[in-house]
Amino acid sequence: MDRTQPLEPTSDGAAAGAALTPRPHYAVPAQPGWALPPGPLEEAVAVGPWPLQWSPVACGQARKAVREVLPRWGLGEIVHAAELLVSELVGNALRHAFDPLRLTLERMSGLRCTVSDGSPARPRQTAAGPDDEYGRGLELVDLLATRWGCDRAAVGKNVWFELSAQPTSPGALYDLDDLNDLNDLSDLNDLSDAA
Repeated sequence: MDRTQPLEPTSDGAAAGAALTPRPHYAVPAQPGWALPPGPLEEAVAVGPWPLQWSPVACGQARKAVREVLPRWGLGEIVHAAELLVSELVGNALRHAFDPLRLTLERMSGLRCTVSDGSPARPRQTAAGPDDEYGRGLELVDLLATRWGCDRAAVGKNVWFELSAQPTSPGALYDLDDLNDLNDLSDLNDLSDAA
């Protein structure tokens, strides 16, 4: 099921997502060590944008931001799904786009996570074959996110996903521990020994 959202006009005539409506915003400056600064984070509507390093370290930085912010917003139940999906978006940007790389988290009824990069090229879902090493990330985003999409930015693009805090949302239906069990192939070795 495709839940991507094209650019749509808003009531003020601007393209949705192209420029976010001004809201109370708690900007978090980039700091070595990625500690959140003191302040009223619990009341913030958005945090970021955080500049991410242009290296695989960026995935860990983005996951850490998600782990630190979401519980303080009362969204602890979606941390695991958000960590997985933000890693996919940051990984895609590192593989297919270029600097600058940034992360913004917005609290809505759930979460909107935006990864911005310097490339105008939109992400594309691909049909990965059984032996392909890559090509499944956006399928995972489509499966777990309530909605996701890509908007043009002044420089590059913003790729985003939303997760609902409601237990009936797609992202809340999947226990990531169950998905991790799919990676445990030790039982297959037992089957091949019996054959």
